[in-house]
Amino acid sequence: MTARPGYVGGAEPPALRVVIGRRVGRVPRLRGWLLLTLTVVAAFFLLIYSRVTLDHSAFVLEDVEQRLEAAETRYWELRLEAAELQSPDRITQLARDIGLVYPSEVRTVEVSGIAIPGGDVEDRWVDLKALLSAQP
Repeated sequence: MTARPGYVGGAEPPALRVVIGRRVGRVPRLRGWLLLTLTVVAAFFLLIYSRVTLDHSAFVLEDVEQRLEAAETRYWELRLEAAELQSPDRITQLARDIGLVYPSEVRTVEVSGIAIPGGDVEDRWVDLKALLSAQP
């Protein structure tokens, strides 16, 4: 006797049929590869974008450093020029050229209404301000 699978209720097994145009196993596999490819391409472009951004920042930083160096050079040139213009020898020569000379005698001018010298400086300033504000 040969054993055969039995069906409940004595029914026949459902008939098998061929479905044309539908590939059950390939679609999920293709979607996975497509997703992986898109992820790799996106990562590649993000890497390139980050490098371009870093390079741009480096160029901007180099430009700022060059301008800073030029400004510092200009600062020291102006300090040298100011020192030359403030030179006592230069000022003395210019004063002589326009006719200024040292006085032959020194005169002291005393203003009445101001406290005696040697007192508190603050009191003398108060007296001087009062004197100057009283005159037209």
